[in-house]
Amino acid sequence: MLLITIFLYLGFFAFAKLRGIKKLSIKIPGEKLSSDHLTLLLLPLTPVIQYIINNQDILSPLDSIYVFIVSALFVALIILVPPILVRRIGTTRTVMFLGLGFAFSITNMAILSLKFSWHEWGSLRIQLPLFAGVFLVSWFLSHLNYHKLLYILITGYFLTNSFSQLLARDDGSFVTDLDGTENRLVMLIGSNEPVVTPSVYLLVYDAYVINETMLAYGIDNRSQEQYLEKLDFQIYPRTYSVGGSSPSTMSRVLNASVDFYGNTRRGISGDGIVQNLLRGFGYKTYGVFPSDYFIRGISPSYDYSFPSFSSPANTLLKAILIGEFQFDVTFNEVTKEQFIMEKINFFSEESEEPKFIYMHTNLPNHSQNSGACLVNEGELFRERLSRANLEMRQDVEIIIENDPEAIVIVVGDHGPYLTKNCTTTMSSYDISEISRLDIQDRFGTFLAIRWPTEDFELYDEIVVLQDLFPVIFAYLFQDQRLLESKVEPADT
Repeated sequence: MLLITIFLYLGFFAFAKLRGIKKLSIKIPGEKLSSDHLTLLLLPLTPVIQYIINNQDILSPLDSIYVFIVSALFVALIILVPPILVRRIGTTRTVMFLGLGFAFSITNMAILSLKFSWHEWGSLRIQLPLFAGVFLVSWFLSHLNYHKLLYILITGYFLTNSFSQLLARDDGSFVTDLDGTENRLVMLIGSNEPVVTPSVYLLVYDAYVINETMLAYGIDNRSQEQYLEKLDFQIYPRTYSVGGSSPSTMSRVLNASVDFYGNTRRGISGDGIVQNLLRGFGYKTYGVFPSDYFIRGISPSYDYSFPSFSSPANTLLKAILIGEFQFDVTFNEVTKEQFIMEKINFFSEESEEPKFIYMHTNLPNHSQNSGACLVNEGELFRERLSRANLEMRQDVEIIIENDPEAIVIVVGDHGPYLTKNCTTTMSSYDISEISRLDIQDRFGTFLAIRWPTEDFELYDEIVVLQDLFPVIFAYLFQDQRLLESKVEPADT
């Protein structure tokens, strides 16, 4: 798109040359830039406002203002600066409206990527008509002296789109009328103290699923399950999650509830019911992640955490300029080597207090979520799974060597999204088209636990992954009554 715009700019200069304009200083035309032209900025800023409204879960008010100001400067640089540079050789309108079309194409690209399931590459058959349409409509309205109509249309589009986004925004994930003290597990524990306090390691491998589901992809992962069984892990082959993404699954796991108690990332950021209960029993809490995705928009509450928190505003701006809201847009900010070294330090660290460590790695990971499967999506997952298996073996071996009496939990938080359109199916398929595999591929999980003692069978009644910590606490307290706090599965 940038090359096309440059080509059109050059075409404009060639046109000026053909008309006999030889020097930049021949004349200063009467047409000048005015404050009315600032209205043009509202068109490319309309998608930006939409992004800001829809990302209020990670943006503070100051972040929102920052994103808007930087975006406004960016589109002003494209729309208003080139006409100033060429104002001495002729009309500024053509250059200005070329810039308007280009700026709108850039800021609108993430919406187009979502709508047409683009991943990394767009389609000129769609991009060019959008660019040309904005340019031609604005150019003709201006040359027909319908300036006011053009400004009214742009202002109306900006206001109606922004208000509709505000009205459509669902705050249900961020506000709840439940208080953490009303959590059923909290109420059942009351003022009681645990009987045993082993360290607890929660190791999450993103989009890892049980072998039954793997076999449907043509992948046999039984050898990894056998490896865990040889290390005395108990595997729970039929668990699933009430959520289909990392925050919606793991925050609920760490709240022992279907509720988020505020921000959807509150649980995974360290302020969950589970971490707060364990702190009260003398545990030190750790969170170690491959990026700040898990603490984005909310400060971490762990006693120790990695990596440091980065600006969600810069993340959003980066996604806008990329032209696609990729889930892993910040994953390259911490190298894999840094992440592994950090978690090895946490796993090996000696501590007088029991530890709770939540480690969430981005392997094997799900599909790219564009809404269309890549031709080699399965092979890419197979390769990432191989690396995840190696990482898992290293993790559990280090923990068992350094803390053999700990509870070690190996979890896959949701499926890899390899069937149908390789993303959510809600708006794309009729319910009659959804198979058992499609459900497993999205909500299926993996769960294996290494218990310190043999009496775990008194407590390990696990159906959904969100039952995990009611079971863990029942074991710590040696009290089956705590199993009454398990999540009640519901059909949707």
